[in-house]
Amino acid sequence: MLAVSFSSCRQLSTDSKVLINEVMMQNENNATDEYGDHSPWVELFVKYYGQIDVAGYILEAQPEGGQAKQYTIPKGDQVTIVPARQHIVLWADNHPKKGVLHTDFTLDPNVKTTIRLYNSNKDLIDEVTIPAGKLKADQSYGRKDQTMTERGDENWEVKDNNTDDDAYVTPNTSNKVNDVNVKMVTFREKDPAGIGMAITAMTVVFSCLILLFFAFTLQAKISMNMAKKNELKAQAGSDKPAPASDKKAGETPGEVYAAIGMALHEMQNDIHDVEDMVLTIHTDPKVEESAWSNKAFAMRQIPVRK
Repeated sequence: MLAVSFSSCRQLSTDSKVLINEVMMQNENNATDEYGDHSPWVELFVKYYGQIDVAGYILEAQPEGGQAKQYTIPKGDQVTIVPARQHIVLWADNHPKKGVLHTDFTLDPNVKTTIRLYNSNKDLIDEVTIPAGKLKADQSYGRKDQTMTERGDENWEVKDNNTDDDAYVTPNTSNKVNDVNVKMVTFREKDPAGIGMAITAMTVVFSCLILLFFAFTLQAKISMNMAKKNELKAQAGSDKPAPASDKKAGETPGEVYAAIGMALHEMQNDIHDVEDMVLTIHTDPKVEESAWSNKAFAMRQIPVRK
């Protein structure tokens, strides 16, 4: 079972994460590279929902009856990191010194050529064969639907910008460029005022809130029951009397009644002292200055000058 799982995971992780999406063998007036030159190009598409570094991948071009030429994409350059569901163009101009995206071979439109793509483990992950004379100048050979990963000529077509159909040459972009969003148009037709969307959104939100309320309530009850059970177990194992929290709800302790009775008794018997609130100051006639105004008893002592 482990062997099967490992082999299946390896196949999924390497097979068709990156595809050959579009090829132009004779470029006269189409896309230009960073130097402004028109060169044949091969477009790759990352169908994986995460960025992939194509450094170490191998692009191979084998003419019919000729020797296959391979170009390994060098490592160490950020341009080889392709975001999820995006494209990257390799220029088949036989000038690898121009950059990591320039191969050391070129393409001949008059010769049947098979283009293969290998990952860094040298596993074949995609290939396409372009018949001799299939493509004219500025025409490309691309997938009809780039989401389809099956190999075969039935998923490929000739793309030309000079025709009236929607098969455009699209380097570095999706093969199908839609003028409108079909889903948005359908939704606008079925719900022009947006009432259905509003009701659906509110239903989802309030349903989630209700579910959260019941979930938290149930969790609180379970926690309280577990706490009570643990407390009862702890009391059963000790000889201490049950605390006041274990008494029945609504039962008033005797200490409360005793305190109330003592307060009523004290108020009825009026045992508090009665003060007349009169202060009398007696002065001493033998003393010229009263002690109440004597500076000697002041909190702040003034130093004596000599």
